[in-house]
Amino acid sequence: MVTRFEQWRGILTSSLCALLTAVAVPPLTLAQPDLTPPKADQLLQVVPTATDPLQSPFPLPWAWIEQGHEAALKAQKPLSYRQKTARYVSPDGRYVAEATLYFQAAPQAFEQQLTSILEITDLHTGDRQRIDSLQEVPREFLAEVPHHQGLIAVLVPVGWSQRDNRLLVRQFMGLFASDLVTDAAWIWQPGRGHVATVYPTAADYDVATLLGWSHTYPDQVLFQTHVMGDAHATLWAVDSHGSTQLAQGDRPTVYGTTLPATATARQP
Repeated sequence: MVTRFEQWRGILTSSLCALLTAVAVPPLTLAQPDLTPPKADQLLQVVPTATDPLQSPFPLPWAWIEQGHEAALKAQKPLSYRQKTARYVSPDGRYVAEATLYFQAAPQAFEQQLTSILEITDLHTGDRQRIDSLQEVPREFLAEVPHHQGLIAVLVPVGWSQRDNRLLVRQFMGLFASDLVTDAAWIWQPGRGHVATVYPTAADYDVATLLGWSHTYPDQVLFQTHVMGDAHATLWAVDSHGSTQLAQGDRPTVYGTTLPATATARQP
């Protein structure tokens, strides 16, 4: 069985200098799943994009990252940037989630870092939870990345479940300028907090891309997996315990209302 990090162990430290020679993870040519247009009650549209390293339907602002690196290269010194994501309101209007991306740009790509702070607010009580993406990175992975150099480790909300106010968060991890990148699903629920981090475990793969909640199995999460050099992509449904089953013909859904990001500070 695959794990997201087992295949990376032992190669990260030895390969780091060779891998981190450019700013961005080169976009991977992944086959796209058949994404049927969402129904009227699915307010968050799932639209594939080529701007994200995994061509995720929930893309990271990669042009912003590239611009930050170019500015640091021109200035010949490290520069710090931050950017807020859109805000995602639960279907009942009680909770809102957003993330702030923190990009430490540098002339040398291997000195850069991309992380985030996830914020979940109860609009009825005003209570707010803040989750540092670095705290959710497996220790065995961090141990292989000296001083977090070149590290990409972000948590960004992508939508809610139709019932029970379960928040689906994209956990994207990897290294700049390498093909060591993948997604996991980080799930939060009111009254319980973080309940699970899941990813496909039924077969070997190089890359997993989070697609959303399963339409067929609403309590499960859909992923697309890919093996480098193979044009075939496989669709999987994963439950909160990591149990994985084939999901060909299924389609992803996300619920809630999306609102524009609040003011963004320090653009490149």
